[in-house]
Amino acid sequence: MRFAIVFLFFYISGIAHVTAGDPLRTLPNKAFPVGEKLKFSIGWEFISAGTATLEVEQLTAHRDRPCYLISATTVSNAFFSTLYPVKDRLESYIDQDGLYPLKYVKNTSEGGYKRNFTTEFYHEQRKATIDDRDSGYKEIAIPEMVQDIISAFYYLRNQPLEIGKTLSLATYDNGKINQATVKVVRKETISVDAGEFHCILVQTPIGPFNNKSDLNIWLTDDDRKIPVLMKSKIAIGSVRAELVEMSGTF
Repeated sequence: MRFAIVFLFFYISGIAHVTAGDPLRTLPNKAFPVGEKLKFSIGWEFISAGTATLEVEQLTAHRDRPCYLISATTVSNAFFSTLYPVKDRLESYIDQDGLYPLKYVKNTSEGGYKRNFTTEFYHEQRKATIDDRDSGYKEIAIPEMVQDIISAFYYLRNQPLEIGKTLSLATYDNGKINQATVKVVRKETISVDAGEFHCILVQTPIGPFNNKSDLNIWLTDDDRKIPVLMKSKIAIGSVRAELVEMSGTF
């Protein structure tokens, strides 16, 4: 069985409210600064499985566009590594002005499975090119302003979340476009290792295990919308990602 908790973390990142408009849009970023680093403990039921980290590493440039380099890494702990070692790193180069992806790099090592590919997004032309170490080069059509699963999360953090509203989803990963919905459910106070937070619960039927399992994400109820807790049920219990450390935030 694939390392379920890795899927929990990376699939929950794939939430975005995609709207029509100019691909070279302007969207002010009020949620995260360069240097923000969020560390999560990931586990199944009460068993720790490893850590995941989201980091806004630097402001750089890609194809002459200023962009954020944001990484997502997942590493299994010593115990889980004896059963199913995981060491994944995803990178998204996100346009600074419009918060849409310019480039997406995925390097995964999960058990005996390895995958390495780079995707370049050309939003004005509605296409993306994929350079896969195993399967080679190909070009695909993409919807307007599609987000990769990392950029989607940071785009979401800059969107207004109104209780009872349902948002549209369009995300990209592994050469495929996914469409779904996400519902803004309610406000709750959540306590985790990183502290106690007033949160907004966001829920989506998109899950790494089956379409019947809701994925629950608690985001801080402020302009930052920091992910505090993420949880999904599976056939034998539930998996969760809990914020344990944060630094460099607004």
